Amino acid sequence: MAIEVTVANAETLDASTQGAFLDITFTNTNAFDYAANSNVYYYALLTDSTAGTPLTREVTFIINQVAQGTVAADTEEIFTFENTTDLVEPITGSDGRICYVPQ
Repeated sequence: MAIEVTVANAETLDASTQGAFLDITFTNTNAFDYAANSNVYYYALLTDSTAGTPLTREVTFIINQVAQGTVAADTEEIFTFENTTDLVEPITGSDGRICYVPQ
């Protein structure tokens, strides 16, 4: 299932390092049921605004699910990560995916 992915600045820990942390929001278009004792993986490709050849970075976030459950349609899941590869803002997210073990 294709997932909408948006990227925004996260709260900065140091005013001299703007863009050091980014928030990535995944919004699923359809509800899905996941199995107990499984992981839900959130994947996206990030592309920055470097002139000439933009930089890209793949990111994957994992949520361990102990009990089975359902994620409703249009649910937002937000992850924050450190921009260690110096992606240049603005940054776009694409190829969003959620991978899970169904019930």
